[in-house]
Amino acid sequence: MRKAARFLLAAAIAIEASAPLFADNHYPRISELTNDDVVYGQLEGDVAAYYEDVLNGRPAPALGIYVYRTRKGDSLYSVAAQVNVPYEAIATANDIERPRDFHVGTRLLIPNCPGLFIPRAPRTELDYLMAAWREKSPATGVDVSLYESSGLTRYYFVPGAQFQPIERAFFLGILFRFPLPHAVVTSEYGMRIDPFTGRLSFHSGIDLAAPWGTDVYAARDGVVQYVGRNRTYGNFVLLKHDDGYQTLYGHLSSVSVRLNDYVPSGMIIGKVGSTGLSTGPHLHFEIRHLGRTEDPAPLLPMGDQ
Repeated sequence: MRKAARFLLAAAIAIEASAPLFADNHYPRISELTNDDVVYGQLEGDVAAYYEDVLNGRPAPALGIYVYRTRKGDSLYSVAAQVNVPYEAIATANDIERPRDFHVGTRLLIPNCPGLFIPRAPRTELDYLMAAWREKSPATGVDVSLYESSGLTRYYFVPGAQFQPIERAFFLGILFRFPLPHAVVTSEYGMRIDPFTGRLSFHSGIDLAAPWGTDVYAARDGVVQYVGRNRTYGNFVLLKHDDGYQTLYGHLSSVSVRLNDYVPSGMIIGKVGSTGLSTGPHLHFEIRHLGRTEDPAPLLPMGDQ
């Protein structure tokens, strides 16, 4: 705790003293990520000093920001490896919600230490996910302002922090958005007492209770692989996603997509109902990977439901 407090004090002092620097957008500029660039060498020294001081229990250097214009062949991961700063720190300092949002020729802010930059005014699903997690598990941080192309943006910076598993899964594109605006989980994934037979059986998804007619969203970009009706699921939709994933939405009162339709994440694909084997209005939601069901809970932002 003392180390964190010393770091935060140093960061706060540095930011307060450097207010004109931030406002004028005069961050030290790195031209190329090689030792031929003097500013790159300065960043390397800053990062090395951070890790050495933290390892030895000394006060960490003050937070500093550098700027770099990305080049052909760069990726978020290659830049992070070259500057020895975790990709989470670079991504959150630049409002990069997914790796695919990293583009060549853009102005990239590079901090001189690990940490997460959480916007005070969240803009993306990842922002909201980070903010919600930190509200439940408070971490010591400091207010900072970063000059972006749109102007100054206020962040809550948590030094040394990295993505939690759910945040990392979302960032890497293996996390799915919640398929309903709001819902109550009434039955989890796994073994349970079947409400119709009274016997122990395996439940291949999660049941989400919601009012009849509630919009059901596509949990991820995909293609409609099947639209149908059977005795168990009633009206249901099966979506096919990249990387061998599928999602199934059961007990729908109505369906608003057709076979082979492309559906972006968040598109309404149907309405909550109680068709098939159902005890009341709810959505039966499954995630399958390579043909096998997986527990949806670790892959969904469940906290707000």
